[in-house]
Amino acid sequence: MVLVAAIGAFALWSFFEKQSLVVVPDPLPKITVVTVAANSRLAAAWVNLLTRAGLQATLVPMEKFEPVEGVVVICDVPTIPPKLASMLESFVRHGGSLAFAGTPPSTPIGRLLLNAEVGPSDTAIILSESASPILARLNPGSEVQMRRSSVALLKESPQMIVDARWQEKARAAVMHMEQQGARYLWMGFDPDAMVEKDDRQMLLLIRTAFRWAAGQPVSQGAVGEAATAKTLTPESRRDARAASFAFGVDRLANRRLFLLHMANRGPKPIDNPSVMIWLPPNTTEASIGGDFFMRRNVSLTAMPDERAWVVSVPRLGPNEERVVKLKIETGR
Repeated sequence: MVLVAAIGAFALWSFFEKQSLVVVPDPLPKITVVTVAANSRLAAAWVNLLTRAGLQATLVPMEKFEPVEGVVVICDVPTIPPKLASMLESFVRHGGSLAFAGTPPSTPIGRLLLNAEVGPSDTAIILSESASPILARLNPGSEVQMRRSSVALLKESPQMIVDARWQEKARAAVMHMEQQGARYLWMGFDPDAMVEKDDRQMLLLIRTAFRWAAGQPVSQGAVGEAATAKTLTPESRRDARAASFAFGVDRLANRRLFLLHMANRGPKPIDNPSVMIWLPPNTTEASIGGDFFMRRNVSLTAMPDERAWVVSVPRLGPNEERVVKLKIETGR
């Protein structure tokens, strides 16, 4: 009787666990591009690029702007009036994110002040080989062809993580950073100078970067030897693409729960499939949830320097799939 009761209780618990796996995907973030003049060529170019990347972008003159939600892009704004700077500081403090396109304003926003000089670009942007939420699912070290133009050349600081550099002068072209739970982007290239207007890698970079800035989960996969897969070396990420390793993270109805899906779409078993997940800002702790079958042989490793977590299983056979529930704790 005790055994039957235990089995029944486990079955009920497992049933309710599965019922909790209701995916509520985040919509793509709304983007507001703020500029001094509505006829700014550079601002219009960024609105067009964001739109081609599948994002909802709106161009707003600075005098009519009020920060509401989503991600705010500051473009072609030499200085910011004190009142607007205060509004933007409050916007960031309450969960908003800022992006800067081209030369950043000379006015600080809270403790944030970016500096850049104007100079000639190179003919290509080289994507970093390091694992990054901005470069998730892109080929490490790939190139994006550009025409020479006048661009902003950022003065870098230790807090910045550079995701792409100009090929010849090695100056930053794309950067992200996180400070006190606030997320920031900077992109110094001119969209009108892209050789291919719909370059697949650049469009994916833009979409992923703004999803990360908006606090949405972003993931990157790797396979191979445990030491390389769990640290997501460039080779292990390339191997994941070659092995048809599919993965994705979705938010569940409970805002502190996420569902990781891993699948082997290839004809051969893959070893140590691992997924690095960048979770929302101010996430202080993550743990594996779900029933025994979800937890089986699953490891979770915190990567404090990356502000991310890595979920791994020993192996996935051909056409095998696994789902893993993640529970997070936040500082807010």
